[in-house]
Amino acid sequence: MDSDASENNSVTLDKTNDELQRSRSPLETVAEEAEGYQPILVTPTTEWKSVPLLVEDSSRVLLAPSLQLALRHFFTHCNRDVTEISRSDLMIVLIYVIALETGLIPKGGSLPPTCRPGKHHTYRSYDRRLVNYFATRLPLDWFRSRSGPYRFELELVHENATCGNLSCTLVALSSGDLLIVNLLPFYGQKAGFSVTVPISFHVPSVNGKRLPLCYQNLSGLSVKLKNELFVPFRNHMYSKFILTICPSLRGIPQEVVTRVSAYLDEPSRRKLTEVLQTLPFV
Repeated sequence: MDSDASENNSVTLDKTNDELQRSRSPLETVAEEAEGYQPILVTPTTEWKSVPLLVEDSSRVLLAPSLQLALRHFFTHCNRDVTEISRSDLMIVLIYVIALETGLIPKGGSLPPTCRPGKHHTYRSYDRRLVNYFATRLPLDWFRSRSGPYRFELELVHENATCGNLSCTLVALSSGDLLIVNLLPFYGQKAGFSVTVPISFHVPSVNGKRLPLCYQNLSGLSVKLKNELFVPFRNHMYSKFILTICPSLRGIPQEVVTRVSAYLDEPSRRKLTEVLQTLPFV
């Protein structure tokens, strides 16, 4: 009996240790079963600097989990031979994952129950669960037109998003070895954001078996796309439509403005009112 009890305890301990070694969320479990993704092993001696959490951390040896999920999903479900897949296609997959890291998702995308607005802070710049969830939900209809430009719609995740006020259209056009990427806000700004990136410099080959060999030099590209496209768009949209999270005079709740005004003399109160009425949104 003692031997049986010892054996049971050993099995339980091994199971516990195995669970501690595998750090993954339910979303990652679903992705692993569907796409063959292996979660990152975590041990007390894990060197976190060597773990690629974001696209910019990827290398020719190991891709960020979200990028690997999206790329594997694309190769598996695009219904094309690898010889028919262009480097521009892989660049769009890359841009999509970087957009997810900045807080955007495909327009009209359904959020998983654990990430519904209201359960967590309404302002997200990065949510790993959303990134991994939508990495395997890359809309493949974006790649149907092989001759024309890529065109797809994205939106920011926020509980106050209505009528597409936090959405945008991304249009990308290949010109030789360059990809011209334009981000056009759906509402609130006449001008858009644009950036040009070299394709071959970042996508040296199309390799459906060894995915890390598809990309290189991603650190600078990821920062460039975020700083020149997605972050300016996100900041503009939030400063215009979601004032309570914008650190500015216009972002001050009305009840706070009323309370502050009560302590001001009449000339100062008039000046404050004038500033709030004439201050530009941007």
